[in-house]
Amino acid sequence: MRTSNNKRWYLSLTALLGAVLCLNAQSFQESFYLRNYALAYRYNPAIVRDNGFISLGQVSASSQCNVGASSFLFPTDDGLVTGLHSSIPSEIFPGTLPENIRYRGSLNAGIFAYGFRKGNTFHTFELNARSIYGVSVPRQLFELVKLGTGSGTLGLGEFRVDADLFAELAYGYSRRLNDWLSLGARAKLLLPVCGALVDINRLSLTASEEELAIGYDGELYLTNRTFHLKTEDEASSDVPSKRSKLGILPSGAGLAVDLGLVATPAEGLTLSLSVLDLGGIYWYYGNRSATSGPIMFEGLENVGYENLNANYLKDWLVETAKGYLEIMKPVSRSDRWRWQSMPLEANLGVKYEMPFYRRLAVGATGRYLANAGLPYGEGRFGLEVNPLDWLDLTANVGYGSLGAVWGVAGAVKMGHFRLTAGLQSGFGGTIPRKIVPLAPHFKSFSFGLSYDL
Repeated sequence: MRTSNNKRWYLSLTALLGAVLCLNAQSFQESFYLRNYALAYRYNPAIVRDNGFISLGQVSASSQCNVGASSFLFPTDDGLVTGLHSSIPSEIFPGTLPENIRYRGSLNAGIFAYGFRKGNTFHTFELNARSIYGVSVPRQLFELVKLGTGSGTLGLGEFRVDADLFAELAYGYSRRLNDWLSLGARAKLLLPVCGALVDINRLSLTASEEELAIGYDGELYLTNRTFHLKTEDEASSDVPSKRSKLGILPSGAGLAVDLGLVATPAEGLTLSLSVLDLGGIYWYYGNRSATSGPIMFEGLENVGYENLNANYLKDWLVETAKGYLEIMKPVSRSDRWRWQSMPLEANLGVKYEMPFYRRLAVGATGRYLANAGLPYGEGRFGLEVNPLDWLDLTANVGYGSLGAVWGVAGAVKMGHFRLTAGLQSGFGGTIPRKIVPLAPHFKSFSFGLSYDL
């Protein structure tokens, strides 16, 4: 019974890890097809709507991960097991994992948006809260758990964790130059609120059966300007650890722009080109530290699935964390500024309304996303149908850097209100009753409500 409970615990742990690693929202791709979608200018700022609007809320999230749950879970005669099971050869796990397991994600909340048309121009104003976060873990960590420490020195590659939260104030302007060409741009003031970055640029492990030593060089950044970490020089002084008198201040500043072009060279044919989030943020880190190892731990002789259990793993993690915190003594750094580029996105789209039925359109889109450490590209074919004045539906299918993808979206109009929702995902399914994808993926979700003026 104990072994069964341990197996369930490991399966749950693996599923949780997958959920955390495989949960920036960029543009809502399906908005290129939906007719008169209020926030279509986020996909291409050159789009000129027929009428003004007020957005009553927009939530969107997306994620990229270069592995899926099927990289960690394997079906055997004994049932579903993790890659740590003795029946899974090391050539499969962790041998088939990429050199670095990377995840990038974001969550965006549209607080307020307003747009109005004046002649051949369209103007938009909006306030958003945005967050971008990511993890990069070296494959060698799983080799350590699977194969044990043995003896010798092992380089563990990069280890990075980051999370940023910032506000976005944006103004958009689009203009119809003639009957077939429109240009547009959005200027965005970015006000960072808080963020953290742990960047380990050298991580090595020297092991014997009795002892484990981790050597590392890394940096820690914290943006909260109301909080001050004591450095080694200040550890015995009366320097306060908190400076609340500063209040809540932006942790730097940034600028970004969106640029777009929309052309209709023939009746029913639309061409779209846009570049989004061209720019970045200068972060001011109220706390910046540099630290280095080594850290000494008790050895992990012959670590494998059979001799691991929940208590053992928990105790080892606790001791590891204690050892790390004991030597994580911040060192004063004079340079507290760091430039961070936004995840640049480029979009290309073409759409054609059928002459025999204008409510039906077909098209194709392409996208490239320059996400830190995990660039992504894809192409899709799409279909849109507007069977009723109050109902608009679209679906697409394609292939990207992380495999085959699909997307669906719909808009329902109720009087002046317009409810819009969309979902993008990959083929291959998820763990039953879980949201954890089985394959590498790009996922996104968008939901919003607007009011047509």
